[in-house]
Amino acid sequence: MRKFLAIVLAIFVAIVTTLGYRIIQANSSNSSSPEPSESASVPQGDGLDGYYAQQLEWSDCKDGFECASFSVPIDYANPADGAMQISAIRKLATGSAQGSLILNPGGPGGSGIEYTTYAEYVVSDTLRENFDIVGFDPRGVGESTPVECLNDEQTEEYIALDGSPDDQTEIDQAQAMSELFAQSCATNSPDTFKFLDTISATRDIDILRALLGDEKLNWLGKSYGTFLGATYADLFPDRVGRMLLDGAIDPTLTNEQLSYGQALGFELALTRFVDDCVTKSDCPLSASGA
Repeated sequence: MRKFLAIVLAIFVAIVTTLGYRIIQANSSNSSSPEPSESASVPQGDGLDGYYAQQLEWSDCKDGFECASFSVPIDYANPADGAMQISAIRKLATGSAQGSLILNPGGPGGSGIEYTTYAEYVVSDTLRENFDIVGFDPRGVGESTPVECLNDEQTEEYIALDGSPDDQTEIDQAQAMSELFAQSCATNSPDTFKFLDTISATRDIDILRALLGDEKLNWLGKSYGTFLGATYADLFPDRVGRMLLDGAIDPTLTNEQLSYGQALGFELALTRFVDDCVTKSDCPLSASGA
């Protein structure tokens, strides 16, 4: 049953990160979870020096984890013009830590903080013994400085859309909502919207690496997280430590091609899982579909 739950969890996380959009309830009952950060202060120092000189102040959170936050430039070309806040989480190594291992589940838009709280299922006992497991919410995501897009009513309409449009009317509806989504983000978050890009998010990772005290980046990236890892290796080749890119994406493909390939993969994986499950005596699914 433990294996079954782990597989279900993995499927759930994959679906969440594929959506690339996280809805945060304003009246959350979990008091240990910080609210998304609306703004951040620019650290003192010339250029990027102040950002790299910050000190992480860790505090207990989420039942056995530690949380902290730090500032990154909104625009790396003009670091003094404004900052965003990035929220991070870590689980200290159970043994003698050799450094940090930073996780990213992909998306874009997947919460690395939420993903890291499942570290027991994501990484091995050996890794958790030898590394502090670290996650973060990228700029615009989750508990970091958010990007505001749709209002509540529009979000309900977005969720209610047919996920597999079958005729031109449904295709037009989906396209119109996608355009409204993008326009709303640009309108409601004009200062940050155009800086929610892979290069900026990757440079945020390097600041986190430095603040953790690691000379090199140890990285586990999945799906879009592989693109972040590959981009990091391209930007900072001399700062790459151990890096695992799981489920690498082809950056030359269009969003439509990526989504179609991913959907085929999900369907195949789920079908094989169900086919195997119904052969087990403790499978909670019914072979008859009832």
